[in-house]
Amino acid sequence: MFSEKVLNALEYDKVLVAVSGYAVLGASENKILKIKPENDFLSAQISLDTTAEADKLLYSYAVSGVDFFDEITDELDRASKGAVLSAAELLRVMRLLKSSRLTKKSITSVDDGEIIYLRRIAEQLFCDAYLENDINEKIISEDKISDNASETLYQIRKKIKRLNEQIREKLSSYLRGGKMKYLQENIITMRGDRYVIPVKSEFRGQVKGLVHDQSSTGATVFIEPEAVLELNNDLKTATIEENVEIEKILSDLSHSVGALSAPLSQNIDYLSDIDVAFAKAEYAYKTKSVKPDFNDRGTIDIIKGRHPLIDTEKVVPLNVSLGKNYNYLLITGPNTGGKTVSLKLVGLFTLMASSGLFVPSASGTRLSYFDSVYADIGDEQSIEQSLSTFSSHMKNIIEILSVANDKSLVLLDEIGAGTDPDEGGALAQAIIEKLLENGSYGIITTHYSRLKEFAYSNEKIMNACMDFDAETFEPVYRIVIGMPGSSNAIEISKRLGMPPSVADAAYGLLTVNKINFESVLREAEKSRREAEEIKNEYYTLRIKVREEYDKLQNDRAKFDIERQRFLQGARAEARRIVNEKTEEAEELISEIKEILKKDNIDGGDVINASSLRNKIENVKYDLEDESAPDGGDKPVDIDKLKEGDAVFIRSLGVTGYVVKVSPKKKEAEVTAGSVRLNVKVSSLFIPNVKSTNKQKNSVTFTRDVNACVPASSEINVIGMNVDEAIENVSKFVDLCVVSGAASARIVHGKGMNILGKAIQDYLKKNPYVAEFRYGVYGEGEKGVTIVKFK
Repeated sequence: MFSEKVLNALEYDKVLVAVSGYAVLGASENKILKIKPENDFLSAQISLDTTAEADKLLYSYAVSGVDFFDEITDELDRASKGAVLSAAELLRVMRLLKSSRLTKKSITSVDDGEIIYLRRIAEQLFCDAYLENDINEKIISEDKISDNASETLYQIRKKIKRLNEQIREKLSSYLRGGKMKYLQENIITMRGDRYVIPVKSEFRGQVKGLVHDQSSTGATVFIEPEAVLELNNDLKTATIEENVEIEKILSDLSHSVGALSAPLSQNIDYLSDIDVAFAKAEYAYKTKSVKPDFNDRGTIDIIKGRHPLIDTEKVVPLNVSLGKNYNYLLITGPNTGGKTVSLKLVGLFTLMASSGLFVPSASGTRLSYFDSVYADIGDEQSIEQSLSTFSSHMKNIIEILSVANDKSLVLLDEIGAGTDPDEGGALAQAIIEKLLENGSYGIITTHYSRLKEFAYSNEKIMNACMDFDAETFEPVYRIVIGMPGSSNAIEISKRLGMPPSVADAAYGLLTVNKINFESVLREAEKSRREAEEIKNEYYTLRIKVREEYDKLQNDRAKFDIERQRFLQGARAEARRIVNEKTEEAEELISEIKEILKKDNIDGGDVINASSLRNKIENVKYDLEDESAPDGGDKPVDIDKLKEGDAVFIRSLGVTGYVVKVSPKKKEAEVTAGSVRLNVKVSSLFIPNVKSTNKQKNSVTFTRDVNACVPASSEINVIGMNVDEAIENVSKFVDLCVVSGAASARIVHGKGMNILGKAIQDYLKKNPYVAEFRYGVYGEGEKGVTIVKFK
């Protein structure tokens, strides 16, 4: 049950007014102002889901919402009964048809399985593009019908135009020549719907025709000359015919509208429902509200909730929880500390969620559906019924006790106030025990110490307090759950200007138990604050350490990637060196074969062949040194390994030097050329003497970024001859392979395609090229070759 009294007390009506401001249609605005919380959980959940769909359509798919159209219920009703609508009324119908078509198209065209309810409504919208276009084309404005509205109207207006021209032409003869002296003014005017000329009274006998009017002074008479009398009659007849045809056009259109009045009336209802959902979504966006996690188990967990009616610059976010481990919160603390606002916030959020409205809070907020919300808030003293403040509250609470159940949310502000403190406290405790007994949920605010003690002894109710500054006693508007609050009435009074003598006298009148209890609360509050500060420092430090750890992990990941790229580059460089030496050896062997083919080999040939043989031996040694450093097979002993020792890294095939040993990790930091690596000791071996002593024959892999990485993934060889181009492309391809590039672009131009063919012939033979092709349109076509590497 959601009584108007409770809704108004929680300011629910003011929220609806704010939401209605985002409605496009008048019908939608009226619907919003009449919204009530749903009567069951499923309906409330659907209402929330519908708002979520609207939010997604508006802010994820950029759907424009519902196009405005006027309220036309009366017009549709009249049309259905055969009435002829005016041009203005038909244009309003056209705007309804247009809005229906655009809304249906915009929603149903979104391919999203989560858009269910609004799609279902949109699919039911009736559309008639023919009638919409018919009205739009025939009616130009509220008082003008198009010439092309019908063939008959076109011919009539054509005739009217011709008659007007003929009449003006005949009357123009009076504006020139000798007849000008008869006229008061040199103009053609109209009286009624007939053309006339202004003639001086003294010359009225000189102009034959009908007198239609005269000036107020009598000096001028307006005469329709005989020469245009028949033409004016024809014009009058044509004008009547025009009006008859216009009436026929409007009648035909009105008849079409009347035949569709039922589905069009239904469209108004559908469109207003969609507009209501969009208004809720826009309100949520403007107020930074979120869709709460909704349940029907009484669980409430509001995270950084902001009262929607308090200025966003002044509102203090609140965290409130109940319903999971306890049914009730007992909030205590000083006046003006925010107890009542917190109580109202929970009630208002509950009503909003049950009405399909998002709530201004942080993500993760949970709210529960309740069948009924009861509240007793504020001063309800009734003079008419001779009820005091206390009596009024008690009457209200008695009604609540008679109907509240395990599906009810009960909000009681300052329970038991307004009477003797002892009796009031006892009565308040009895009321709370009854509410707990019937299984209801809620929030109760109080100043009674008795109730604070009771909350400690009953697991279904939890103490909470409104936080305040222990030094200045200023409220900070934050709920602390699990801790009762001190009223601090005397200290607050002192801050407000109460004379110290009066405050001290007040302290003297307190009972010892009261003083001790309040002192314990203050000390507990002080300890809680200190603990919270330590906790906040711990969390801050923890976050900082976590950030540092994540940074180290990221750096390590980047290093691993860089190491892999370096290894790929080093291996590619090694392959290139081997290929070059192999080609060199093959060339030397070919030269020797040429010498051996001679029939007569002289001494010079023998010397030349010997020289070539020596060169082949040198190439052989170079290959051994460059492609496979002499590593040895004996693993290193980690206990004997020390800084400066030479080691062979078998996985890389290089010799390096130890910088640092980590026995616990069984790793060693090793430099290989300009690169420093962390290597497992199991991958390190004692190098042979050859590899350590013959420095000139050892291979050191260095990573020269400028040498290994091409300036860009494109080379331009336009203007070069074939040999120059192939040489430059070869170097470019090597650099791309070493740097680990996936693809490259070779610009050679079109022309006669000599360069392009030569370059593609070279690419066919290159073992590191996976595939290549000419560019397509937009890439340079046959003037460019696109290469992909293995």
